[in-house]
Amino acid sequence: MQVVHLSLFRKSISLWSLTALTMFLVHFCAAQSGTVTYTRTIKLDIELPPEMARFQDMIPKADSSLYSMDFNDAFMASIRRVEADDKANGTDFGSSTADGVTIRMRFSGLDGNSSIPNLINSVTDIDEGLYTDHYRFLGRDFLITGELPLIKWKLSTEEGAFLDRRVIKATATVDSVSVDAWFTPEIPVPLGPEHYGGLPGLILVLSIDDGRKMYEANSITLDTEVEITTPEKGRKMTQEEFDALVKERMEEGVSGAARSIIIRQ
Repeated sequence: MQVVHLSLFRKSISLWSLTALTMFLVHFCAAQSGTVTYTRTIKLDIELPPEMARFQDMIPKADSSLYSMDFNDAFMASIRRVEADDKANGTDFGSSTADGVTIRMRFSGLDGNSSIPNLINSVTDIDEGLYTDHYRFLGRDFLITGELPLIKWKLSTEEGAFLDRRVIKATATVDSVSVDAWFTPEIPVPLGPEHYGGLPGLILVLSIDDGRKMYEANSITLDTEVEITTPEKGRKMTQEEFDALVKERMEEGVSGAARSIIIRQ
């Protein structure tokens, strides 16, 4: 994203000022509802064994997926992955050809019957301070509910434009991981992807772990009627309980949750 610096001499806003500004917008500004779509990009760090080293340059460097997030004036958001044309037993990351050789990478087990958790829907409720994630795992539905993290955002002096809207950069460190967010005060809803929020505006660009994971908005539709309901189908667990279950099943190797590299010549 190209950023235009509009206010290099503006002082950084302290944490308490940011909190006060967010609360002001939440209670006194006309909130909006609508839908934003994001492209999520994850950098891949995959090394081939020595006998396949000549194919290393053909391995894709990143995987991209499309996500859609609905939000309403009650400060609730529901985000889900937009279904892609994936194979039933795996998702293609990408393919390359060189000298008559084709490499196709597939991460098996993204369907609901595998040992890879598939996030069906994630709901954030700012007023309640809670999130609910609906996962499908090993053919069963799970509901993970927890408290939204309290993120200590710091506003920087950087401003710019994204999708023809004014954006402001905020930074934070969450569990020792760096997070950069570009939010727009033109849409005063304190929401964003992956339970990141609490800023005085909708997050349009989110960078996690120095850009290893990125969300970039590519379209925004406002003033549509959006009804968001919290998922109720599934076994209720805490995040810690669910993480322990997934770890246990992965160690047992319950299903074909393996990354495969298919080479054709």
